[in-house]
Amino acid sequence: MKNKLFQIVLLMGLAIAMFSCTPEDQCGTVTSWDVQNGNYVIYIDGTRHNVNFDTWWNANVGDYMCIEY
Repeated sequence: MKNKLFQIVLLMGLAIAMFSCTPEDQCGTVTSWDVQNGNYVIYIDGTRHNVNFDTWWNANVGDYMCIEY
């Protein structure tokens, strides 16, 4: 029974990992945020991304986030 439960949990985890982000999405942990020359910027795993105000406002350092392009 435990083996079957483990298989189900593993399958669900793999499905979530595979389908949570498309190849065009940039996903990772928010490491910083800023406003540069009037542009709203967040850093995901250290990589700079220009975003809209709503995304910037809701970005908290340490949050996992996906940005769609």
